[in-house]
Amino acid sequence: GKAEHARVQKRGEPDRLGDVVPRRFLSVLGGMPLPPEEQGSGRRQLADWIASPANPLTARVIVNRVWQHHFGEGLVATSNDFGVRGAKPTHPELLDWLACRLIENGWSLKWLHRLILSSQTYQLASSRSEAAAAADPDNSLLWRFNRRRLTAEEIRDSLLLLGGSLDRTPAEGHPFPPVPDWGFTQHRPFIARYDTAKRSVYLMTPRLTRHPLLALFDGADPNATTPTRDATTVPTQALFWMNAPLVHEQSLGFADQLLAEPNPAARIELAYRRAFGRWPTNTETAEATAYLARCEAAVATTDLPADQRLRQSWASFCRTLFSANEFLFVD
Repeated sequence: GKAEHARVQKRGEPDRLGDVVPRRFLSVLGGMPLPPEEQGSGRRQLADWIASPANPLTARVIVNRVWQHHFGEGLVATSNDFGVRGAKPTHPELLDWLACRLIENGWSLKWLHRLILSSQTYQLASSRSEAAAAADPDNSLLWRFNRRRLTAEEIRDSLLLLGGSLDRTPAEGHPFPPVPDWGFTQHRPFIARYDTAKRSVYLMTPRLTRHPLLALFDGADPNATTPTRDATTVPTQALFWMNAPLVHEQSLGFADQLLAEPNPAARIELAYRRAFGRWPTNTETAEATAYLARCEAAVATTDLPADQRLRQSWASFCRTLFSANEFLFVD
């Protein structure tokens, strides 16, 4: 259709029209009027203005978001507010340098991720230094890596991956009901769930019914913007690792993979390498062996078939790895 200027609606009522307001960018943000010969809506010009190399704000905001994703906190703590009411950058020169390099590299987010992940700052250990902690207790100077818990989506994806259930194929459309059946109301809301083994980024999240795992581990609220996420620790999270059907299903899948290895000691090594990305210590191997022996003695008194007793023992061991801080936190 043809783009036209809009008229003011007095008190928001479409039947009470006021003066015509020419199309233009928001003047409060420093936007310029559209050229007189412009016949379009102005959205293309707005996009060009936002992504213009002469507009440093866009690049700064993107860089800050990517930095926050990897470090848990942005160079500007208030990710949604770069104005006078927001927090000041802890490293303004670094923020500007990254923003300039991002523009020079064609706004490539892949390049930005690679640069940050290969930096010495990102590869620092999270171990504590008493002298450094006394001088900079908030770690604002980034003398160590800020230990952070996995996001809710990362926890779910890691569980599915170790359990051998993760579907890595691209997402497909959800089987929504036919349009004539869409008569959803306040008293008959849309509450359907479409469970899938695909990555959590492909999950459908209705506004009224959050995924229970994502809600439990501080996933984003679909009813509001979420510039930063909390990382709460509540008793129900521990109960999740003990009782959730998803955890039991994936622990059995992980156990089946380990049992393909005939040597019990090699199974323990494989479990640590997959869950924690490292080899177990001699002490950990001994403790795991003792734990498995206790589990096997306990299940021997049950009515489980003989072929399931060993499987259940190793599944119990896998659940202890899932609930360990080393699995849940990035060091």
